Amino acid sequence: MSTSCKGLLAKYAECIRNTECMKVRQKDVKDCMAEHAPECEQYRYSLFQCRRGQMDARTRIQGNKGY
Repeated sequence: MSTSCKGLLAKYAECIRNTECMKVRQKDVKDCMAEHAPECEQYRYSLFQCRRGQMDARTRIQGNKGY
């Protein structure tokens, strides 16, 4: 992954770590990510858009905007 999405990935991982799934139920990170916690949905979508932008030829040359 390029460095343009690393900030979003870090925020998403931090959000997942702070969910009830990780703190109370002590589940694995992968299981908690599969549950799609509503409080982390914005980070998940932004990360998806960033990764998708890396596949677009224009954004590969110009870089992702705003990250």
